[in-house]
Formats: sequence, C-alpha cells, structure tokens
Amino acid sequence: MSKSRSNTAPLSHLQSFLDDTRGQITIGEIPPIRRAALAAQGKKVRVALVGRDGEAVAQLLERLDAALGKAIADDAVIDEVLPEIKRRRPG
Repeated sequence: MSKSRSNTAPLSHLQSFLDDTRGQITIGEIPPIRRAALAAQGKKVRVALVGRDGEAVAQLLERLDAALGKAIADDAVIDEVLPEIKRRRPG
C-alpha cells in the first residue's frame, strides 16, 4: 500500500486498495443477502460484509474501509457473507 496518503482521510484504505492493486469494490445483492459489500483482488476476497438493517450505504462503506485496513494489516480475510449464507440455508 502506498504510504503517501494519510490513513486519516475518509475511506483511505479503500482509496489505497483501488490505487495500489487491481482490486474491485462491489456493493449489491448476494442472494439471500439483500446488501453486501466486497473488496476483492481478482478471485481473492479480502473483505465481505453484510449490510445491517437500516445501515446507509455511506456507513457500509465506512465499515468496509475499516475492515479492509484491518484485513491488510493482519494479512487476513474478513468474511461475514459466507457464514450468513450458511446460517440462512434451510437445514
């Protein structure tokens, strides 16, 4: 990640991710989840968040930014989507 941008700027982790990688940010429906936000590099998902009830898109983007910063710092994956899909499956 580029060190030239301040990490205190709004959505700085998202900005760095898009500037420094060939990554994508996606917001939309992943059935049965009505709203989700993903940050991925190619087929590798770094962060996948489930939108909360009543959460504005701006709030979801702020959570995505914070989670992406943590995922990059910890070299980890943060995935709320897959567990939620599994939880909702009839079984």
